[in-house]
Amino acid sequence: MPKADLYPIPFSRLLRRMRGEVEVADAIFDLPVRKWFVHDGELDFSARHFSRQAGAPVGPAAGPHTQLAQNIVLAWLAGGRIIELKTVQVNDRLEIPRPCIHAPNLAFNVEWSQELAVRDSLKEYAKAAYLIEILKKTRAFGVFPGDAGLETIFDMSVGYDLEGIRSEKVVGFIQGLREPAPLFDELRAELTGELAGFADMELPPTLSDCVTLSTFHGCPADQIESIARFLMEEMGLQVVIKLNPTLLGFEEIDHLLRGRLGYEHLRLRKEAFDSDLHFDDALAILRRLNETARRSGTMVGAKFTNTLVVENDRDIFPTQADPFMYLSGLPLHVISMTLMQRFRESLGFDFPVSFSAGIDARNFPAAVACGMVPVTTCTDLLRQGGYGRLPPYLRALAREMEAVGVRTREAYVLAARGLGAEAVEEAIVAQDGGEGVWVAHGEELRSLAKTEPDGLPGALRKVAASAGFDAEALVLAATRVAGRLNAKEIVTGLPDDERYHAARALKPPKEVDSFLGLYDCLNCDLCVSACPNNAIFAYSPEPLEAGTVLLQGGDDGVPVSEAGQGFQLREGHQLAVYGGSCNECSNCEVYCPEQGAPFREKELVFPSMEAFSGSDTDGFYREGDLLSARLGGREMTLSFGGPDEVARLTLEDGWVEVEWSSLRVMRGYLGAAEPGLDTAILWRMKTVLTAIYGSPTPNPVNPDGV
Repeated sequence: MPKADLYPIPFSRLLRRMRGEVEVADAIFDLPVRKWFVHDGELDFSARHFSRQAGAPVGPAAGPHTQLAQNIVLAWLAGGRIIELKTVQVNDRLEIPRPCIHAPNLAFNVEWSQELAVRDSLKEYAKAAYLIEILKKTRAFGVFPGDAGLETIFDMSVGYDLEGIRSEKVVGFIQGLREPAPLFDELRAELTGELAGFADMELPPTLSDCVTLSTFHGCPADQIESIARFLMEEMGLQVVIKLNPTLLGFEEIDHLLRGRLGYEHLRLRKEAFDSDLHFDDALAILRRLNETARRSGTMVGAKFTNTLVVENDRDIFPTQADPFMYLSGLPLHVISMTLMQRFRESLGFDFPVSFSAGIDARNFPAAVACGMVPVTTCTDLLRQGGYGRLPPYLRALAREMEAVGVRTREAYVLAARGLGAEAVEEAIVAQDGGEGVWVAHGEELRSLAKTEPDGLPGALRKVAASAGFDAEALVLAATRVAGRLNAKEIVTGLPDDERYHAARALKPPKEVDSFLGLYDCLNCDLCVSACPNNAIFAYSPEPLEAGTVLLQGGDDGVPVSEAGQGFQLREGHQLAVYGGSCNECSNCEVYCPEQGAPFREKELVFPSMEAFSGSDTDGFYREGDLLSARLGGREMTLSFGGPDEVARLTLEDGWVEVEWSSLRVMRGYLGAAEPGLDTAILWRMKTVLTAIYGSPTPNPVNPDGV
């Protein structure tokens, strides 16, 4: 079993670490409180996604940030309130190429669905939901000043074909999210002792009633429609169909990507466009499914967009067997926004639209102004700063809301481009009997749109109530119309905006001319925040310089010694990797300024003996007073903590006993098969024991701290 396999962290351990870390280090899962989004309640960012309300229209897209419970909690702490869970499919034994993510500026990937068994994915999502409910109830253990804006929606994501989605495994996954009580009961059982107070919490009766359908590139149009019908009619779900950017057509995307934006080094594959869903077919599917939604009492929408298929670069993904890799980031933003607007204008009716393509703090407010819910992000969170890049999205939105004089997101969508009156008129007139209502109230609403835009949604609700309309539905319709109108201006200027052009966007991360080592790197911690799985963490050993001895087996096995290489650890800030959460995606390597990959060079601690034994990678696992290690491919165990302060290192064909405080060799035996042993190894093992497993700050292997 390779080290890249994921081993989810037990629920009780996550909770213990979460509670302890915020008290000791003002952080949760290594994200400092100063990088959380702490809502002051002054502005209302809330948005409706189908039938449910979320505290903000933003969250992580389905991908590396929404696979493990701790990832989802991190996204939530940073302000994500609509969480698109990583796509689940029936094949849960995928062989993912390594590396699988490359995001130095543009982003490419070759991973596309969950790496866990479906049942494990379901439990991870339940764990995340429970932890978020605990954070809501405790106001993040006292960090949040109030409960404003904490409402959260989980949006499940499934793929990739009808047979797989109809399977017992995937249907069971969907039903588990619809009715999570049995999962919550499993988790409650873990909460004993000091955690028992969290076991009787009231938890949501359902985790999700909406799904984003992700279909593979080249999925036939009739199959996409059949899957959506199944999810709507038989599973009773609200459905968002994730559309591929290829809908714009080969020639237009080639013109945008290579011609106008200047990414001439990227190669499109025409066969990927020819076999994919075409624009007119997608329009027809959405029109028919809109009628299906009416009949079944559900809703249907579209997400713009999936990643863009480009020709694989073997220098980036040398182990990728397919000829393709998948592009995201800034150029995809221009392509997907262009497709989004063209699709909305061509469809003939306004419908739920969500978005994910090259979103960052600078373009997030404009995407919100387009009336899209949610606006999700992935590539930007893979960059330097990681989850800490998300709070600036909402701060940027706040500045734009204040600039146009509004306090709510819906008022902002109506006011952002001064088109609120036109949007409200179109929404009212579209109602049965709406023309007369507009004649009676239009002048009042027009005036409000100009002079008091913050009051426009409330006034529209009053008009709706007096006319017998559904007030919430009418306001929602008006914001969707306003979003479509706003987007005409927003999208038009994107291809000419130089920030999306290759000349500016291809700037690589900074590098220095040095090699990454086990200890004493630059200690910039860029890899900590760049890891989407929270697998890399810091620890604080005591700086140390010690002489060592090199032991060689004598004729009778009694070791003889000579001067060793010595042991040096200069800095009291070091980095380690938790193997259970590391999938070797290589994003840490991209953002490390030195030459090398932190997941390969830094100390690796395994989550279990099963994981340790099933790997051939160097690393450590502690159980009680026994530390198992594999160093240079050589396995050994260290027993410590005895009453006589003697530690014993056991090798395949030998043993050494040392005084624990000084690591002075007392006695031992080294068989003929054993190579020399430098006691620098013992100092390394002792450092792991005292500074990682004995850390005063909670970490993945020591959730309580000591």
